[in-house]
Amino acid sequence: MRSPRHTRRRCHETVIFGSPASWVWTAAFRIASGMLKRTPPSSVPVARDEELAEPVIDLVRSLSLLPEQQRMAIVMHDYADRPVKEVAAVLGIATATVYVHLSRGRPRLRELLKDGDDHDA
Repeated sequence: MRSPRHTRRRCHETVIFGSPASWVWTAAFRIASGMLKRTPPSSVPVARDEELAEPVIDLVRSLSLLPEQQRMAIVMHDYADRPVKEVAAVLGIATATVYVHLSRGRPRLRELLKDGDDHDA
């Protein structure tokens, strides 16, 4: 747990984003991330399979098997088209670490998606 002094210092830090849309995205992602951390995965509402196209279902299932940091980096950067600097700021990690998560997560996701196709055949 963070010390009160550290928390107080963090409250006064300012992060500058290029547009209000970036700020809204960051705020929404942090709120959703916090809610998911407090809520067990089994109780998170998920759309029924018949409501989603098959490729989307496979993608979501495969993403859920990735480590959290890899999953968040891939979703934010590759699917939400956010810049690496912004992903790093949201996740509270260095930009180099984001690149590591992307470089490790993408091949793993590709492998998981390929395995899912093999099982369907």
